[in-house]
Amino acid sequence: MARALLYGTAVSPGYAIGRVHLLHVAGMVEKRRIAPRQAEREQQRLRAASEAVREALREAMGKVPEDLAEYREVIAAQMELARDPKLLESAAKRIESDLICASWALDETINQLCALFDKMEDPYLRDRAQDIRAVGLRLRESLQGSRAAVAPGENCVLMAEDLSPADVMDMDFSGVQALVTAQGGPTSHTAILARGLRIPALVGLPDVLATVHEGDSVIVDGVGGVLLAGPEQDDLAQYTALRDEYTAWETRVRAAAHWPADTRDGVRVSVQANMERPEEAGEMRESGADGVGLYRTEFSFLRDVLPGERELLEEYGAVVRGVAPARVVFRTLDVGADKMMRAQSNAKEPNPALGLRGIRFCLRHRHIFRTQLRALMRVGVAGNVALMLPMISTLDEVLTVRDIMRDLHGELAARHIPHAEKLPLGVMIETPAAVLIADALARECDFFSIGTNDLIHYLLAIDRNNHQVAYLNEALHPAVVRSLKRIIDSAHREGIWVSVCGELASDPYGLALLLGMGVDAVSASPRFVPGMKHMLRRLDAATCMDLAYNVLMSADISASQRMVRERLQESLGSELAFHTTSILAHCHE
Repeated sequence: MARALLYGTAVSPGYAIGRVHLLHVAGMVEKRRIAPRQAEREQQRLRAASEAVREALREAMGKVPEDLAEYREVIAAQMELARDPKLLESAAKRIESDLICASWALDETINQLCALFDKMEDPYLRDRAQDIRAVGLRLRESLQGSRAAVAPGENCVLMAEDLSPADVMDMDFSGVQALVTAQGGPTSHTAILARGLRIPALVGLPDVLATVHEGDSVIVDGVGGVLLAGPEQDDLAQYTALRDEYTAWETRVRAAAHWPADTRDGVRVSVQANMERPEEAGEMRESGADGVGLYRTEFSFLRDVLPGERELLEEYGAVVRGVAPARVVFRTLDVGADKMMRAQSNAKEPNPALGLRGIRFCLRHRHIFRTQLRALMRVGVAGNVALMLPMISTLDEVLTVRDIMRDLHGELAARHIPHAEKLPLGVMIETPAAVLIADALARECDFFSIGTNDLIHYLLAIDRNNHQVAYLNEALHPAVVRSLKRIIDSAHREGIWVSVCGELASDPYGLALLLGMGVDAVSASPRFVPGMKHMLRRLDAATCMDLAYNVLMSADISASQRMVRERLQESLGSELAFHTTSILAHCHE
């Protein structure tokens, strides 16, 4: 095939060279018109496909080992989706009204449902469209009488529209060198699987399945976010050397993962992990993380039934025990009117990103919030626990939460239930309002955590998922840099610590800038923790402080980029290329 470059999102770093193996390829969607008398037969074919897919998923769920118990929940949800009346009835009605075959009607219905999820602001929920696509692909295969091969072979690059836990249970990944999917994002099943397998992965390449074919030679650059199809001999030689260098570098980095992250001039930065499920505690410990800088609590609420206090207590207790004696920072429920799914019915909002989300939602629905706070206060007696409030924009929000916690203390004490009367309480700084009142917030908080993803989103008034304005997603914009400095200085003047838990923390250029501004802690996916600690050990805090000063004084983004690039090249040399995709690379995309 002709040489071609495709760009996607790198969700697991590394380099791989191999032959393409396609999964779930049922060919083109069958688009066949039918006569009215054939409608009932096509509807019956759809119902039969539903039962066949449910049985296949049931078999896959039976293969799930205990250490991947969370996969059972996903597969069970897909089993229900495979017979969901909204899905099947909508497709059946299309068959009858449009007089089209079952495959065509199903494809139209799946596309419509996925479009609704793709518009959601929350990246986790946006990635849940993959569950709909996964079920749709299996239904389509059943309708068209095709089955995907489950033996990828050696030295293969597995490609698919998307991957689901059921696919994982059906396959042997021992020969897979990399994963590439047309759909998905950083929190997709593909991303989680690849980081667990420690193989490179790219997601979000919509044209990949139309460009490559079974058996094609490809190169996957999981650092730069590039797929090179039809590589030439020079490409193969270059990337073979790069792959070998990266493998050796990663081995060295992982071997030193448990060493402290002390800079060359003796400044220690705490490097922590972000988690979303108790089962990730083992990966967190293996990564050498100093604790959990962000535990996302919302996923227990994205179900048909709201979790009770006992269920939450069990989940939070498992997290605390799993990482003890290290600290766990629990972010309280960060959902909004478009994010509660069937667990909570709310009116549609025209702009959910600026609506009832985070702490605003919690204070509106206090019965949900109080249940969560009670569970967190109770688990506080069992370990090192801190609470963090998302989407803060006023001081009154913090004061109201403290009042609620005092009230809950009285309730729990009256019932003689062991609990922590006071837990460290911090806030996520992710709105311009919080930046501008950071001094007042610091006097009422025990710590700050900067959510750089949303902060940049709101400061620059952009949707980072909108390709039309993606070029504006610039972390070295003077407004962003000066906001970071203001937040950090406000925290330190009041004697509280400040961490960064957004993507900027795992970026080499961002990490150097944050170090120079005096940040106390950073957190990221466990996959990136060893590399972040290694990089900090190679940097000089005083040099980074001088760099941060120069960037703060600059209004020229291009000049700031050059300064950061040159300074890091001096400290890291050729290994700079092995860190995650940098903010300097993003600005040219």
